[in-house]
Amino acid sequence: DRAKFDRILMPIAQVLVAEDQLGDLTAESFFLHTLWHEMSHGLGPGKITLDGRETEVRLELKETYSTMEEAKADAMGEWTIFVLTRAGRDYFPAEIFAEQSATYLAGLFRSVRFGIGEAHGQANAIQFNYLMEKKAIAVDEATGRFSIDVAVFEKVIADLVAEICMIQAAGDYEASVKFIEKYGKMAPELASALEKLAGIPVDVEPLFPRYEK
Repeated sequence: DRAKFDRILMPIAQVLVAEDQLGDLTAESFFLHTLWHEMSHGLGPGKITLDGRETEVRLELKETYSTMEEAKADAMGEWTIFVLTRAGRDYFPAEIFAEQSATYLAGLFRSVRFGIGEAHGQANAIQFNYLMEKKAIAVDEATGRFSIDVAVFEKVIADLVAEICMIQAAGDYEASVKFIEKYGKMAPELASALEKLAGIPVDVEPLFPRYEK
């Protein structure tokens, strides 16, 4: 995670994140997002009952499941960190709201570069477009840089979690399709932003010289 933060996330942020929020990006918040993303896969609807029939969300949402689940895990990871902090658990510092928000913003651009034809990439497009629509993210037309409204983000990310979980709990395939059609597209603002990242690697390849023969 540290290599991705140093070599990918920070260079992306230097190009696309508002200068006054660059200081809020931290490697710890990047790690926490990854950690809580993975734990969030185990939270939310899984096995469900529809009209007396026992089934699973993944079976009902069909080909839309992976994209919706990745979007849920991303959003729920952030939401959980905020909820635990508001509950006074004292796991995170007071700065966690600003740090998590700014780091998450840069992370959207990092992950959407995997492509919207892939579940992780499309899931990040969903989050970007949803947050732009709800005014949690804004772009400065003069600089082309993006900022995140921390207070609005905290509320909107909870709304996003709720919308996805309700679709999953209902096993509503049609609603899932419509949600992805609405939010899982390459918006013009997003496409323009990604064009500025041509010189930044999309991913890193770990090498294990100890095990090379």
